Amino acid sequence: MTSIESHFDDDAMNDCKIPVWAARSGWWGRLQPGEKARVVSEVNYQAVRVGEPLQRYGMAALHWTGVISGLAKFTVTTVSGKPLVYSGVGAGGWFGEGTLMRQGVWRYEAIAIRDCELALVPRETFLWLLERNIAFSHYLLQQLNDRLELMTLQALDDHQGGAESIVARTLRHLFHPLAGANGGALRVTQSEIGQLCNLSRQRVNQAFQRLEADGVLHLQYGGVEILDQNKLRAWEFRCPNARTGAKASQPAGKSSEQNRILRPDSVGSQDERQLS
Repeated sequence: MTSIESHFDDDAMNDCKIPVWAARSGWWGRLQPGEKARVVSEVNYQAVRVGEPLQRYGMAALHWTGVISGLAKFTVTTVSGKPLVYSGVGAGGWFGEGTLMRQGVWRYEAIAIRDCELALVPRETFLWLLERNIAFSHYLLQQLNDRLELMTLQALDDHQGGAESIVARTLRHLFHPLAGANGGALRVTQSEIGQLCNLSRQRVNQAFQRLEADGVLHLQYGGVEILDQNKLRAWEFRCPNARTGAKASQPAGKSSEQNRILRPDSVGSQDERQLS
């Protein structure tokens, strides 16, 4: 009986063009040449329009899903019927590993908040990699741990951490190396961040002013640059009264005038002022 490895030898990738999405995927470099060849030969692609689901609640999980381009939010519905957004995924990010490991059905939905292009690795291929590649398994363990921390902090926060802490947490997750972020910028609008944080665009704008004034990030037309990852994480636990209407404490050494307005080039459509 011919083993599957014989079809994907170590030289297979020499004649195979590496897809664009592979370079942004944090797990790709952990695969052996034969494993890369199998993934490339079996991956499928799908386009999803804004507002449409990347996968539907209750359906069997058949693929490990990667976002080639676009942005999506993860939502669950509470017992009272209220939708709850708990995370997001942008270009370079992958999701669904937990459901695939259980070989279960989707217990949440991922909704496109921007047109998305997806790479779909079949469940059988995903489980094959999981069983044979320790480095790949470590990547998945790190990703699951990161998402567990995110959801734990959100549950503990219970809207008491303030808009700045919620925005900082969302940005840190989107800029996480496991999500495909390699530093630099993440293209996303304030309105999109609002959807991920369940905050108004105005409140997101105010949160960014304060974060920029503290040297956490640099806003620019079409993007945002994270300047200090440590400060970004520290802001997750600040401004406990910001959401209840009380005045949030200003970062040390920053005047209220510095935190009051964006730069003059922010005048106009706030949706045009994007983060990266």
